Amino acid sequence: MRSGNTALLIRHRLTGRLDFPAGGRQSDESLQCTAHRETWEETGFNVEVREQLASTASGMPIFHCVADASLSQLPAQFDPPGWSALEVQQLEKIDPFLIDKNAMRFADDLIPLRDAYVKAGNLPEPKKQID
Repeated sequence: MRSGNTALLIRHRLTGRLDFPAGGRQSDESLQCTAHRETWEETGFNVEVREQLASTASGMPIFHCVADASLSQLPAQFDPPGWSALEVQQLEKIDPFLIDKNAMRFADDLIPLRDAYVKAGNLPEPKKQID
């Protein structure tokens, strides 16, 4: 999820490294629904899941997720919702071009993260429907 010049990532509690909000797909769930559910479970943000921007080396899709304006008002590091404390240590807004691959839970995820970040920044805003 891009926020200005940063991407929102989780700091994984077990490894202390950065990761995408992600997790297992439930039996009848679309990939977009999985992205929405996992993002909410790990960050507390109810995002709009748009197009797929990239995939990690393990095949995990990275979607263009849009949160409400409140994300931009939060500091660079902040606490996750209480219900995610078993998995998430902290939420961090980070410029993906200023981190090293070793900061990531899976080092191979850094290039797809950067690719998705750039693509998300180049997408036009959707047109608002007028009633």
